[in-house]
Amino acid sequence: LFETRQDNSKVARFRYVMPIIGQEGVIFFDVELDFPHLCNTDAIPTLNKQGKTVDQVIISLSDRETEFGATSNVATQFFEAYSIKNGSCIWEGF
Repeated sequence: LFETRQDNSKVARFRYVMPIIGQEGVIFFDVELDFPHLCNTDAIPTLNKQGKTVDQVIISLSDRETEFGATSNVATQFFEAYSIKNGSCIWEGF
């Protein structure tokens, strides 16, 4: 999903389903290193292949498929944001 914000910045959202994060005892720390890996090995190559240039990449992990923008009382979701510098993802802590 690509979007342009009010400040004209371009954002690409990459959403992944990872059922393990919905299991009891699994916390953000358990999947923390998956975010930069997905950004650098999937998001960046996909953007390059599509010829897209963006200011920010948002990676989201959910334990189940969800409708974009809809809230869910049952889904477990984690998000991280990255800027793109020299072809690499740079973490932007919220």
